[in-house]
Amino acid sequence: MSTVTMHANERTWRGSAVLRSAPWVAGAWSLAFGALTGLALIGRTPDPWVPEAASALGGLSGGQMSALIASAALVTLVAGAFAVRSRGAPERGDRPGAHRWLGWLLIGVGLVVALVISDVRALSFLGYLPQTLMALIDVGPAAGHINWELVLGSGKALAHVVGGLAIVGSGIRVLQRSEQHGRLDWSRWARWGRPAVTVAIIIPMFYAVTRMAWAIDVPFGIRPEMLDELGEGRWAGLGLALSAVAGCVLTWGLVARWGEVFWRWVPGIGGRSVPVAMALVPGFLVAAAVTSAGLSFWRMAVADDLWTVPGTNADWAAWAPEMLWPLWGVALSVACLAYLGRRTAQVR
Repeated sequence: MSTVTMHANERTWRGSAVLRSAPWVAGAWSLAFGALTGLALIGRTPDPWVPEAASALGGLSGGQMSALIASAALVTLVAGAFAVRSRGAPERGDRPGAHRWLGWLLIGVGLVVALVISDVRALSFLGYLPQTLMALIDVGPAAGHINWELVLGSGKALAHVVGGLAIVGSGIRVLQRSEQHGRLDWSRWARWGRPAVTVAIIIPMFYAVTRMAWAIDVPFGIRPEMLDELGEGRWAGLGLALSAVAGCVLTWGLVARWGEVFWRWVPGIGGRSVPVAMALVPGFLVAAAVTSAGLSFWRMAVADDLWTVPGTNADWAAWAPEMLWPLWGVALSVACLAYLGRRTAQVR
């Protein structure tokens, strides 16, 4: 890849609509959930987000969760206001340390929102989205059985993931100002691309194999009695397995040539460079969702709440693959950072 192309990729990422919109999305999340939780704390409305047993913070009450969300929203708004006020400060001689502090503060708050305040319901929304869309036209196992209350709850969990990632993106924008040329060096991550992609493919494929086996009446990792109890639920599991396989193919694209340049036979865009954000946005979104879901399962294991998962402890395939999800999320995040490092690296 030429120096011109690499610099173009870097400018594309630094000036992408995704990074530019991150502070606006973060602000929208902070204002919306800050207002909702504020009203809940003074007793005007119900708590907008109540943790379940399958949540990393499942031990908190609705009121405690509202207080946590309100605090995160307030910190985000205050830190964002300081960041806007100090825009261009390095050129005026101010120390860049303030930008680093604000940037890392926003990144920390964003990770708490995306990974801890959200929970397994965010991944459920993404995993069941194809089946939900099919059900809207009366196709598939969920046809006529859409639980809109469940969809709304899962949607709010996904909103926390999106809001949290937007806060992280805002922090990255602030960190960029602390650098001499206004950019961060991501190239150090490039060498970890293939190992990270390997891990990020093996774990979801392990999950997919178990659900595919159940769909063809093979009680892999579970008792035959549990397979009978699942009934038609096996087809929902098959849908999740197929989604996982599709995700593995896209993950492979993070180290494949077609992940950087569109195939030439693609009408209109064949041979052109794949926008960096087109790979990173879904990658980081899934990484955050699976990490949050995995933390939820670990919380259940520590609190001895795995009984809420269908089956018994002997049915290890019902819960063991999920225990690996935090590792999957970390590996996918590293793979995305490696992709970013490779696409934005400069020829020395």
